[in-house]
Amino acid sequence: MIFIRFAVIISLLILLFNNNLIFVKDFFRSSLNAKNEIEGLRLENDSLKTELYISENLSGKDIKEGKWEYFSTKVFSSYPFNNQNLISIANSEISGIKKDQVVAAAPGVLLGQVMNTNKNIALVRTIFDKEFIAAVKIGESKINALLKGGVPPTLEMIEKNKDIKNGEIVYNTDQNFPYGFKLGEVQIDENKNTDTAGLFKKASLKTNYNLSSLEDVLIIINFEAFPPR
Repeated sequence: MIFIRFAVIISLLILLFNNNLIFVKDFFRSSLNAKNEIEGLRLENDSLKTELYISENLSGKDIKEGKWEYFSTKVFSSYPFNNQNLISIANSEISGIKKDQVVAAAPGVLLGQVMNTNKNIALVRTIFDKEFIAAVKIGESKINALLKGGVPPTLEMIEKNKDIKNGEIVYNTDQNFPYGFKLGEVQIDENKNTDTAGLFKKASLKTNYNLSSLEDVLIIINFEAFPPR
């Protein structure tokens, strides 16, 4: 009799554990999906804000008309080993991805540039790679800065007499990428706001997306850097 009661208790505990395990799995799955959806909405909103910013603040008919043509391709997963600097994307004979093509996280949002390709895979250097570098401007005042890749990327060579603020848009002015593409926003660290020599201001670059969550990226097919690198 005691053995039967013990067996019933064990069975009930196992059933309870399995039900709780299912609940936990469903909870985390739902949380992950919600997180990805939120990041997707933020990136879409980022793209729309960038388009509006370009049309209001940057001159040039071709920029305002949105002349860039994109095609979408998949990002190979490297979870949990993504060090947030290089990513690999799906290539094929049909897509024909080429070296030096520009890669965007969303329309108007610069992510990086194709480094190498074969018939199946293309390797992309992102703005989070320490070898990435680009000339940029900050905000409506069009303050010059140099973007250096990293985690996070940094904005350097900012003149000390220039006033920069958190949240100001950082956009590309480097000839190797489309003019006016957004890279992110200014994030100031009060404890690290000058270079080691104290000659220039510096800040971090904040992006509104998580690189490890990107499942698709956009290749710009009608932009060519001049001169080619």
